[in-house]
Amino acid sequence: MQEDLNAYQGAYTEQFPYHRDEEALLAAYARKIIERLQGQRGLRVLSLGIGGQRVSQAIRDRLDVTDYHILEGSADIIARYRAETSPPAHVSIHHTYFEQAHFDQPFDAIEMGFMLEHVDDPGLILRRFRAFLKPTGVLFAAVPNARSLHRLLGHSAGLLTDLYALSQYDRELGHKRYFDNASISRLVEESGYAILDKVGLVLKPLTTSQLQQLSLAPGIEDALINVGYELPDICNGVLLTARPA
Repeated sequence: MQEDLNAYQGAYTEQFPYHRDEEALLAAYARKIIERLQGQRGLRVLSLGIGGQRVSQAIRDRLDVTDYHILEGSADIIARYRAETSPPAHVSIHHTYFEQAHFDQPFDAIEMGFMLEHVDDPGLILRRFRAFLKPTGVLFAAVPNARSLHRLLGHSAGLLTDLYALSQYDRELGHKRYFDNASISRLVEESGYAILDKVGLVLKPLTTSQLQQLSLAPGIEDALINVGYELPDICNGVLLTARPA
């Protein structure tokens, strides 16, 4: 039986308790995609999933993309995306499961940000989409980090018994597993890629509720993104940039 992906759409709205965390992760992730691809002309790009729209908007608005494809398994999320963004003609949205997608022409870049934790077999996805990437193309793969600093501190304090256990909110997002820096790196390499770069996404020293109580200035929030890029082992997320090996 195929999973009903419409069931998770409520977790991708502003009402979700961790919406601000998700937005920070996606902002940090999108920034690195833009840095890597900016200046290249006539890009053909593929995104696996729409999610919160921030990444697809950055790709559309800030890169020279002439052919942009988005795969999404939730019809409701696609309908909302079309209604809220009115995507231009060069954007093609495919309502399909990742395991069933097929393309005749390869891509310059494939981004699968915060997607591999959702699927039944992340190695299968990585191997399958390697075939749709040009030999000189770039893969962007970002995942939540089980060993984020706030989780390590919670575990040491006895507040979190298992770093890799999924919470209620993880399940509401449709998560099936946690990765860490070592495990996602190993999976990407075993799936036939050579890692080009590895960065951390958002240094999160405390829980979401604790940080909200501090009312941090925007400058501090930006600093948590900027400093985090150098600390992939303990950030809230990990981003690998890779190419076909």
